[in-house]
Amino acid sequence: MTDPKRGARPASTGPRRADAVANRAKVVAAARQAFETEGLSVSLDEIARRAGVGAGTVHRHFRTKAELVDTVLAAAVEDLVTAANTYAASDDAGGALRDFLVRLVTEGAAAHELAARLQVGAGDVDAAVSGPVAELNRAMSRLLSRARDAGAVRPDVQDRDLAAIVAAAHAAYVHPTGGNHALMLVLRSLEASS
Repeated sequence: MTDPKRGARPASTGPRRADAVANRAKVVAAARQAFETEGLSVSLDEIARRAGVGAGTVHRHFRTKAELVDTVLAAAVEDLVTAANTYAASDDAGGALRDFLVRLVTEGAAAHELAARLQVGAGDVDAAVSGPVAELNRAMSRLLSRARDAGAVRPDVQDRDLAAIVAAAHAAYVHPTGGNHALMLVLRSLEASS
């Protein structure tokens, strides 16, 4: 149907075509890799080349580099949500929580570093990541609840405590004398006493 005022078809309100979704995912993956290795200096045209798509495709999906930066940072959080949901299917609820928290802290350290490097070129990061962060918090709450119900985690550990423990684990992990051992020491504070 044509819009009589404009003489053109209106933008589709239906689902995006599969190839458009795939191309967008390629652009985000290429941008993430480029930003991680080279920072903001990489151009949108170079990202298009690395993604194997035309520059027009990148510009159709992302009007500005800031919009692409926001999407890359949100995608990093979305990857953690996917991981949390995968861990939640494990029969070992305590091990699933521990393993996910290790992944969250180690990948989160890289994501924090990337976010710090890209902050200048970002648009509205808080708005871009608010949905994925809310999903991540819900997924972590499920993991904690399952581990607590299984008796693997102290019964007094609540969601707010878990957030503080994750922050402490991150600080221990990135500390100059920290690393994996310090991370595990912090995470042991969650364990139920035998």
